[in-house]
Amino acid sequence: MSRAQLPLALKPPRRPRFDNFIVGSNEPVVATLSQGAESGAWYFVAGPAGSGRTHLLSAFFADRCRRNEQVHFIALGKPQQRMLLEHAEGDWVVIDDVDMLAGDEAGELALFNALNRWRAERTGVVMSGAGRDGFVLPDLRSRLGQATRLTLRPLEEAELGELVQCLAAEHEVLLGRGVVDYILSRAPRNAGRMAELVVSGAHRALTERRTLSVPLVRELLNDHLDR
Repeated sequence: MSRAQLPLALKPPRRPRFDNFIVGSNEPVVATLSQGAESGAWYFVAGPAGSGRTHLLSAFFADRCRRNEQVHFIALGKPQQRMLLEHAEGDWVVIDDVDMLAGDEAGELALFNALNRWRAERTGVVMSGAGRDGFVLPDLRSRLGQATRLTLRPLEEAELGELVQCLAAEHEVLLGRGVVDYILSRAPRNAGRMAELVVSGAHRALTERRTLSVPLVRELLNDHLDR
């Protein structure tokens, strides 16, 4: 393959940090996780899919690693990681998508036993999920209720526009004229879905040496509708 045929090198995946999270009206949540989390305390970050739960938990995990604390991250959206509930220990355990276990008898029992162990060991726990109502085991619901609830609120239109511009800048791709307004008017009003669209568009733009333009975004949205 000639040099001219080589695709442009793409930037590595975005690293979630507190300082690249579009805060909106979620200042109390971000402040608690970045500055106010108490040793041994439990927190439940609640919000719908695409509200930034995973971003904030990943940022918390990275921040605690930088502080040389022992911290484990368990992504329960990946079934193979459920076994980690039995083994994780240390200063903090971070559990993303905890409600993936709701209604699963074995999964709920594993989580209940893990929470009891972490309480005895004074391990801090940060969990995320859409909510806690789907859990069946009464003792587990009680345990989850002991966590401080941090509720994420949806971003407003101006903040979604800021998200689009931030992602484009991080991927070093040029935004075409009117593309922000086009995305805000046509894409799902969900920060997570909008971020996926912009990142996908940035990769296409860089690979094809294009601007992230209205026609390119239209192509991506049409491709999604055709699936």
